[in-house]
Amino acid sequence: MKTIGYVLGDFPVLSETFIGNEMRALQDRGFGIAPFAFASNPEQGQPIDKPLAEQTQKIIAVPTVKALAMWGKNAANSARALSFVQQQTGLPKKSLIKSAGQLAYLASQANCSHLHAHFALHTAATAIVAAKLLGCTVSFVGHGFDVYVSPTDLALKLQHASFAVAVCEDMQQLFQQLAPKQQVPLIPCGIDPSRYELRTPASHNQRLLFIGRLAEKKGLPDLLSALAMMPEKNRPGLDIVGDGPLREQLQQQIQALGLKRQVQLLGAKPAEWFIENAASYAALCAPFCKAENGDRDTGPLVVKEAMALGLPVICSEFMGCREILTEDSGTFTLPNAPYNIASAIEKNLAFTAAERNSLIHRARMRVTCLYSCEISALKMSLAIQGHRHDA
Repeated sequence: MKTIGYVLGDFPVLSETFIGNEMRALQDRGFGIAPFAFASNPEQGQPIDKPLAEQTQKIIAVPTVKALAMWGKNAANSARALSFVQQQTGLPKKSLIKSAGQLAYLASQANCSHLHAHFALHTAATAIVAAKLLGCTVSFVGHGFDVYVSPTDLALKLQHASFAVAVCEDMQQLFQQLAPKQQVPLIPCGIDPSRYELRTPASHNQRLLFIGRLAEKKGLPDLLSALAMMPEKNRPGLDIVGDGPLREQLQQQIQALGLKRQVQLLGAKPAEWFIENAASYAALCAPFCKAENGDRDTGPLVVKEAMALGLPVICSEFMGCREILTEDSGTFTLPNAPYNIASAIEKNLAFTAAERNSLIHRARMRVTCLYSCEISALKMSLAIQGHRHDA
């Protein structure tokens, strides 16, 4: 089997559990995995990612002389690589020449036959140039801000990759519009259902749960406004798990709306906390929306994890969430619609035990059948093995 070189900006990252999931699932299918990152801090990720983090090699640690030597190994390959460097505009040319040489050196030492970058940013550009130097295949996967906020040279990257992965249908359509001749497999990020065992307690704590980065695209201001609209006697509590740039603003909004008694900011937690505590909550609230700068969640893993754990989901009918959930496996709301969110919360709190259990089991079956990392790894495996280097 091939050895896949993973090209990452920073690894591990606490909120990017999908990367470790994918690498472990491909290892289970017999692939060799060689993680390369521009920055790495094993103590900052999920505990389960620590073994992969310890294997991760820093791209920038390769001496310049070794990086530049990779450009002299094959004149034809170097010419193709330099052509891409000259066409792209997102990175300083000298910087890209060096980092691509560094990555090519590491990948050659690890006998990589395919390079795969997460995010369509500097990681994708570096992987494409390094793959051209090595004469191997290359791919990248888009996620959110890299596609919808800062899509630097995106069409060029799509044209020069062996293939590009989209994580939801909207992204797949965009990629195909930008590069009509390119193959764009749809491979949603997967979860490991064996880690997220279904739990169905007899009752719940009447509180809602939010998990994610405290950023505009998560829709938390709308969720807080929705809670404030509800009669106080019927208003559920809310625990917010995560951290991010909106923390101070959210604290001020909680105070202004008189929600201090109901809402708690718990900070970031590892996945193990979610696994242990999910079933005690009434529902996961995921009121995602399009941020002012265009940023958006494309296929949030937390929704899939909640579905697997037996936690009902209240989620915006937006981007990949429209594919993950159905009307009989969760509750949809409109983005940026506090009144609609409040109605969805009331609907969930009014479920009978039988209605709740029925929804939980349909959600678990759906996520297990469609969104396991085993299925995602199979799709990725087929995409990699179906391509030969044609750059």
